[in-house]
This record gives sequence, C-alpha cells and structure tokens, in this order.
Amino acid sequence: MVTVIDETVIMRYLLDDDRKLSKLACEVIGTGEALTYPEIFARVAVSLRDVYGVPRSLIGAALVDLLDDITVAEEDVVRYASRLFGTTTLDYVDCLLVARNALRGLHVVSLDKAMMRKYL
Repeated sequence: MVTVIDETVIMRYLLDDDRKLSKLACEVIGTGEALTYPEIFARVAVSLRDVYGVPRSLIGAALVDLLDDITVAEEDVVRYASRLFGTTTLDYVDCLLVARNALRGLHVVSLDKAMMRKYL
C-alpha cells in the first residue's frame, strides 16, 4: 500500500534527531511504498537550509540520494532541481521551474533578469 509522506517524515529520516520519530520515519520509508511530491522536497530543502543551517551542497546531495528510498512525482525534475539547488544560489522552487523548463521544453516567462539570462 502506498503511503504519502510529508516533510516531517523526511526531516526525521534525514536528521535522525528524535529516537522515536526517526525510527517511525525509517520504518515508513523502509517499506519502499513511501510517496511524496516536489513541493515537499522544496519544503525540506528550505528547512534544512534556513532552520538547520545545512550547506546547500549537502542538501542537494541528500535529496538526490533520497530518491533511491522515496517515490516522488516528476522524479526527473526533482533530481535535476536538487542538483541545481546544491550548486547555485537559486531557491528550490526556482530550481524546479528551471528543471521543468530544461526537461519538458516549456516556455517560461520570468521577470527575474538574472535567472532568465543564466538558466531559462
């Protein structure tokens, strides 16, 4: 049975900072039936960066590795966005936008001139 998980499960799984909750997160993810969405990855990236002070490069790598354990909608987009997040100063949501543009060939309009020149 597929189980949809949110950022609280992923955070406990990655941080292993609460014996009881981290164990539960590992059990849920360990079933191989955990599913989540790109926006949840965005929330995890922002929390790790802003609340826990984890370096972007480590966040990007951890999120890419997490794709081995969790099914995520648009995995190719999330993989690309996570790598991009780890190597740029773009916000994770912008990384999703850039990744979708690159992988799907969608026409994107942004008023962020730097992003348009460099990534879109």
